[in-house]
Amino acid sequence: MNKKLSAALVIATLVGITGAHAQSAGARRGGVCIGPFRGADSVLTCEHVGKVTVRQIYEKGFRVVHMQDDKNTATYVALVIEEQ
Repeated sequence: MNKKLSAALVIATLVGITGAHAQSAGARRGGVCIGPFRGADSVLTCEHVGKVTVRQIYEKGFRVVHMQDDKNTATYVALVIEEQ
């Protein structure tokens, strides 16, 4: 299994667990953002918010709760986000 797919599966599992917990705590949305990362202005594709930079994730009312980078290239990331 390729490493990007493995990381995505782990993150999807974390989001599922986080989502279940959030529903019991009060209906917050969460999701995953993926894409190349070359600094703060990098554009990532996120569930619920579309193509955004990290700053825009926060401006849209979400926060980053986890980041996983690709250890082979260090330029591809997956972020787990949740509504604030």
